[in-house]
Amino acid sequence: MAEHTDAVRRREDPRLITGSGAFVDDLRMPGCLHAAFLRSPHAHARIGAIDVSAALNAPGVVGVYTAADLGSANAPIPVYAPHPALPVPCRLRPLATDVVRFVGEPVVAVIADDPYRAWDALDLIAVEYDPLPALVDVDAALAPGAPVLHPEIGSNVPAEWRQQVGDADAAIRDADVVVRARIGLARGTAHPLEPRGLVVRWDDGRLTVWGAIQLVHRHRTVLAGQLGVPEDHIRVIAPPDVGGGFGTKAMYYPEYIVVAALARVLGRPIKWIETRREHTLVACVERDQVHDVEIAATREGRLLALRDTFVHDMGAYTISGLNLLQNAMIHSVGPYRIPTLDLRFRGVVTTTTPVGAYRGAGRPYGTAVIERAMDALARELRMDPVALRRRNLIGPDAYPYVTGLTAAGRGPVNYDSGDYARCLALALDALDLPAARREQARLRAEGRYLGIGIVNYVEATATAPNESAIVRVDVEGRVTVISGAAPQGQGHVTMFSGVVGEVLGVDPETIDVRTGDTALVPRGGGTFGSRTAAIGGSAALLAGRAVRDKAIRVAAHLLEASAADVVCEGGKFSVRGLPSRALGWPEIAAAAHAGSVPGESPDLEADNLFEVGQSSFANGTHAVVLEVDPDTGAVTILRWVVAHDCGHVLQPGIVDGQIHGGVVQGIPDALNVQLAYDEHGQRLTATLMEYALATAADAPASFELRHLESPTPLNPLGAKGAGEGGIMPVHPLIAQAIEDALAPFGARVARVPVTRADIVGMTRS
Repeated sequence: MAEHTDAVRRREDPRLITGSGAFVDDLRMPGCLHAAFLRSPHAHARIGAIDVSAALNAPGVVGVYTAADLGSANAPIPVYAPHPALPVPCRLRPLATDVVRFVGEPVVAVIADDPYRAWDALDLIAVEYDPLPALVDVDAALAPGAPVLHPEIGSNVPAEWRQQVGDADAAIRDADVVVRARIGLARGTAHPLEPRGLVVRWDDGRLTVWGAIQLVHRHRTVLAGQLGVPEDHIRVIAPPDVGGGFGTKAMYYPEYIVVAALARVLGRPIKWIETRREHTLVACVERDQVHDVEIAATREGRLLALRDTFVHDMGAYTISGLNLLQNAMIHSVGPYRIPTLDLRFRGVVTTTTPVGAYRGAGRPYGTAVIERAMDALARELRMDPVALRRRNLIGPDAYPYVTGLTAAGRGPVNYDSGDYARCLALALDALDLPAARREQARLRAEGRYLGIGIVNYVEATATAPNESAIVRVDVEGRVTVISGAAPQGQGHVTMFSGVVGEVLGVDPETIDVRTGDTALVPRGGGTFGSRTAAIGGSAALLAGRAVRDKAIRVAAHLLEASAADVVCEGGKFSVRGLPSRALGWPEIAAAAHAGSVPGESPDLEADNLFEVGQSSFANGTHAVVLEVDPDTGAVTILRWVVAHDCGHVLQPGIVDGQIHGGVVQGIPDALNVQLAYDEHGQRLTATLMEYALATAADAPASFELRHLESPTPLNPLGAKGAGEGGIMPVHPLIAQAIEDALAPFGARVARVPVTRADIVGMTRS
């Protein structure tokens, strides 16, 4: 176990806590116009006549635009993650043409000299709608005779996929014990502190976009395709500060295309900043899944097979492809030896907000499936659930462990390293399970209901395929690191400067870190999938090593020695055994840039594109102690214990913060209905008065963290991702603990979230 006493402070924080951050809405540009969007009030309707004449005459309005005005720029937007099981995607257009399919779909854009004038003009636009039936959930969409939302597909099921390992039919048929369960899962949406937004400017045929986005290079590609311009004519910049992303700022959205296209038409900069209500209605969400699970085992509790068939609500359009469904599928194995698998899904379209990534991006669903199935199996076997889990954990000598599954576009699902039993033991030790059980019994005798939960997870991190970095030392010896990965609060500057500072022997505080600008680094993957430290950090490490090696060759020339005899220590270069004659980075940089070293180019920089063929798999064990009030359904979280293994930990404080944030972000999703619709497809949780975001009161009273380090062999840092591990097991853990608390009532949780009303119903049935 790694003990960390890290005292490194995040370099990003001083400007943020003093109010001097620079976000996209802080960007002021002369002559800037502002965009607002008229959105469909219907979940499903045909669009008739659109009358914009009154809006055109409104004060400050420069233009009003429909789909016809955008021309070829209104072509369907590419899906985020194409998949072979989605041959005909249901693609969203920047502005709706003939039919709208969810409340909030953009129909008309208004451009004005002031954002409030633009919003006022929306009320002057008249659109004729012919309402059509709404399909607010998968049951409605799959019902016989249901209207087909996308006629080009011929049904409301655009995608089906199945993966099999071994003969699950035979394994289930011959098993001593087979448990069947239906598991319902619902999630919410990210709600970052800063909503989406961008500023766009055309200048001499070239486009510059400043946007609160996670993937600057991929957005450049999409914009180029939609607008019909070469990629090298587009520059996409993420501002120095982005107030959270969590996946929602990775998707390709209609507003980005519209604003860029109209800025070109008008020849003036345009800004669009999303309102909180817009974000709640139209920014991508994670939606329902319903899993029908069979898990087979011996009487002694050895797992033999897992079969999972599930449906997934994709919303109105398949904007993200199948990444969420695929992630749920491959994570349903968990950290357990399961020799035979039969996993399949169907993606279903409904007249609701389109689905996209939200912290974990489907991974927590898979964790919930296997962990709830293990709970059901333990009950059937009358076996301690911890003992059942321990019996089936993959051993530390089994790596790489081949599950037999694959992830399209991301390679095989082969676990690269870990010690799952040790992680479980660390969590149990921190929890002191016997003492927790004694306290539970004592309080139960007083009429109070304590619940204890313990679950495991495995998480695909360091998402393929690549990330790039440039390390540059200028003529005066100042160091700059450039990465294509744009931060949204994770601590990229601290991490990159720490990695490169250690390689070069330079104080990280003196290193300039620049991120998320396609003009500064030609290639880049972006920030998603818990990948920046592992892949971006590895690119920076290797680029830093190349710069250091060149500096050693330059020093060897200046010191009249062999490069093999030159050492770089503490930012100084000297001949081994002669430390008194040393050169610093300024002297080395000056010589390198002067081109005075034979055979060396006149610079001191290196770039690296680090590529991987598969994910690195982090893991962990979480435990919780909570109290349930059976009369009110209130849940109070008393303790949260985490044993976490993300490989080599680069910045312990950042990792701890990510875990804390992930746990707290997941708790309200596990206890509250976040995405509720009425029968007409109207969102019932459309403001923060109804949508229950986490507050300080929801955080556990006590957090206890343990770190285990099992370095991955897949990158030179040995690091895996940590950004989503905190949220991975929250839903099944809370469900298990509530069941445990309400065991005297025979409570069973079949669906998450578990609301107060659900809890009261369990105790009164």
